Amino acid sequence: MDDERRKQISTRYLDSVEEINRIMYSGRLHEWQGMDLSISQFNTLVMLKQMGPMRMGMISYYLRNTLAATTSIVDRLERKDLVTRSRDPEDRRVVVCELTEQGQKATERFWRVAREAALRVAGKWDLEQFESVVDALELILRTHKEIVQSGQSGQSGGSTEPTR
Repeated sequence: MDDERRKQISTRYLDSVEEINRIMYSGRLHEWQGMDLSISQFNTLVMLKQMGPMRMGMISYYLRNTLAATTSIVDRLERKDLVTRSRDPEDRRVVVCELTEQGQKATERFWRVAREAALRVAGKWDLEQFESVVDALELILRTHKEIVQSGQSGQSGGSTEPTR
């Protein structure tokens, strides 16, 4: 009986997560399209925003691209003044990429759309409902962090590293 109930709750949970993702990303789709970026370019910007300056090799690893493909992506972002490259003073062979001020602003605009949508929804809840939702989200985040830290993320492709 518990297995059947867990299966039903799991289905509700996954359906809810998928729908929330659709809602949050559909509002940002217009912002992304206005940036005139490929998906790989966009993913690179988002990753640099989340993780800070990164070596070209790590960008390639996380995006699961070849180094040549990643170099091409960064070339285009650099031409758009969204990313800058520099050499590591410790090892001149290492190229470090980071967002420019314009790249920072572009990613902030993208996230702002999602934040505003989330706050519109939260504005409909009373304080008890709001706190309950935040507690549940924080539980999801803590559990995800524990899974990643333990190396048990089980992502496709056999890697335990995040893809974005």
